[in-house]
Amino acid sequence: MAKDTTEVTLTLEGLHCASCVARVERALSGAAGVDQALVNLATRQAKVRYDAHQTTVENLQAVVHEAGYEVTGWAREAPPPVSPEIEAQNLKRRFLLAFILSLPVFLGAMLPPLPGWLGLTAEHLAYLLLIFTTPVLFYSGAPFFRGALAAARHGAANMDTLVALGTSAAYVYSAWVTIRPQAVAAAGKMPELYFDTTVMIITFILLGRWLEARTRGRASQAIRRLFALAPPAARLRRDGQEVEVPLDQVMVDDLVIVRPGEKIPVDGVVVEGASSVDESMLTGESLPVAKEPGGEVWGATLNQRGFLVFKATRVGRDMVLSQIIRLVEEAQTSKAPIERLVDQVAGIFVPVVMSLAGLTFLGWMIWGPAPALTTAVVSMVAVLIIACPCAMGLATPTAVMVGSGRGAEMGILLRGGEPLERAYRLTAVVFDKTGTLTAGHPQVTDILAWEGWPEDQVLAWAAALEEKSEHPLAEAITHAAAGRQLALPPVAEFQAVPGLGVRAQIDGQEVLLGNLAFLGREKIPHQELAPHQERLAGEGKTAVFLVAGGKPVGLIAAADTLKPGAAAAVAAIKDMALKVVLLSGDNRLAVEAVARSVGVSEVLAEVLPGDKARKISELQAAGEIVAMVGDGINDAPALAQADVGIALGTGADVAAEAADLTLIRDDLHLIPQAILLSRKMMRIIRQNLFWAFCYNVIAIPAASLGLLNPALAAAAMALSSVSVVTNSLRLRRFGRNGYLT
Repeated sequence: MAKDTTEVTLTLEGLHCASCVARVERALSGAAGVDQALVNLATRQAKVRYDAHQTTVENLQAVVHEAGYEVTGWAREAPPPVSPEIEAQNLKRRFLLAFILSLPVFLGAMLPPLPGWLGLTAEHLAYLLLIFTTPVLFYSGAPFFRGALAAARHGAANMDTLVALGTSAAYVYSAWVTIRPQAVAAAGKMPELYFDTTVMIITFILLGRWLEARTRGRASQAIRRLFALAPPAARLRRDGQEVEVPLDQVMVDDLVIVRPGEKIPVDGVVVEGASSVDESMLTGESLPVAKEPGGEVWGATLNQRGFLVFKATRVGRDMVLSQIIRLVEEAQTSKAPIERLVDQVAGIFVPVVMSLAGLTFLGWMIWGPAPALTTAVVSMVAVLIIACPCAMGLATPTAVMVGSGRGAEMGILLRGGEPLERAYRLTAVVFDKTGTLTAGHPQVTDILAWEGWPEDQVLAWAAALEEKSEHPLAEAITHAAAGRQLALPPVAEFQAVPGLGVRAQIDGQEVLLGNLAFLGREKIPHQELAPHQERLAGEGKTAVFLVAGGKPVGLIAAADTLKPGAAAAVAAIKDMALKVVLLSGDNRLAVEAVARSVGVSEVLAEVLPGDKARKISELQAAGEIVAMVGDGINDAPALAQADVGIALGTGADVAAEAADLTLIRDDLHLIPQAILLSRKMMRIIRQNLFWAFCYNVIAIPAASLGLLNPALAAAAMALSSVSVVTNSLRLRRFGRNGYLT
């Protein structure tokens, strides 16, 4: 039976650290029919690709439940990340109760009972601290125990296990001492209690989780803003009547009406009216774009002053906005190789820490000074608390989430974590010429006239001939004549000569328009024209000559002109110490002329479309890590072969399957911006991982040696998670100049 591969996005509850991620991924990946499972700690979502003939969503939910976690929702099209607001409010309530009750517990533990102070003895104070601590442990700390029990039922351990063991160990020891002080009393003194350790650990970790939930909400704002861009309804013209329907009921070929100040609901082509449209929310382009019949409009953009009627061409998941959201989601739920390594480490990290905590307890019990039990418990609790791998689990996904969201706002769509790492290591950028660095269609650049003919007459007569021609320069010449509003003379006896030019009758005389070979064949003197031909060819231009009455009377040259900012974009890439190569199927003279104009020294010219991927492969074999910049369709093999494929374009080209990076609008400045953004993202990820690992490397031995108070360990652990998320949020300030401000 053929496979019926499908994807689903599961929204998960109970994820707290990288070990949770690793456990759920292992469970889902091992389920029958599952091809791939990717779990993201930052979004609390799992993206699962599976064979629908072998399993169902219900089975996947059961697998997650068996692993100790819950599925709270699912969708075929990934839903927007669940706002952490509900989770944050719940954590806030638990934190506030813990904070209020922890104050008297902390003060009671720090201050000795003063004579006559409320008439309390040391024993009475111990019972009072027990009363205050109990609701903190069993209400505020309930999520830790639920998570630990769920993991334990399935023979696993996670961050909740460490917190639950640490806090309950301190609580049980202190409660036991409170009830039976003589068991460990020394010289008749009340033994030391650690109720303050229990409440401070829970309070600090809840504070960290609350702040983390709030900052995660800020991290996922970009994609939630994308979902909110589209209007909820559309106004249609059906059977001569205006009707308003929900957005999901708009169909292709519907006539959609948009009044001034309204958002455009779906993609389409204008059939009536004229206006300017603010497309900045989708493309980042600051200036409004004029729209008239025949112009394309995109859903979620804002109509400004005019009244528009357009025919819907793309609706629902086919809209440009939907494609952008899908690409951002792919980036946020995918994993970079460095993150997979972290997940693997985290999967064995918790059991190792529990073993270290056990060894710490035994070491202090055997070799520690009296009271050995007290020191052993405190040191063990400190090890359990300090080692929670939250920061490691958040280091990569939060940076990818924030960075990909910021990229989408700028018009840069990143497809996943692997291209992110490859873009960080790029050594060469290869540009396609036609349609990428150049406009993709020729424009008239030079007009020369002789024999007393004015330039406008040369252009008008040439345009009259080209109106009926299929010559590649015909559109450029007729467009130039139209731009000057020239009247074209009538043409008679038109005849095309393939590969050479055209001939016709104008005003009763024979007129020719073609290349030098055509003039030579027709015995027209042309020796003096050869220098013009050579000069223009050296500049990458194609020239045709106009002959009237047997004499050359003019020359028109055209070339595929550079896009605005092409030279500046190439210069910016070279400033990053990257090699720039120009790749084209055009003739060498034309390619070298463009290369000189933009400052590229290495040229690969006259390369057939099927050989472009081979040229990329040759560069890779020479040790280069290559980015290929193309239009996303004609250059698809080369884009796929490159380490990073960058599709430059708009509209239908926005989701080019071969590309790793897609630029929403045709703006060459976005290419160096995209490379800079990937470098910034990887720098932030490396910073996060460095501090997360350093924290554990330093803190765990310190806790084992009794140098770290458990409450301070809890504060440091919570701070490490918040600092990682906060560091990632710096990417929201990535500016158009490429710097973090």
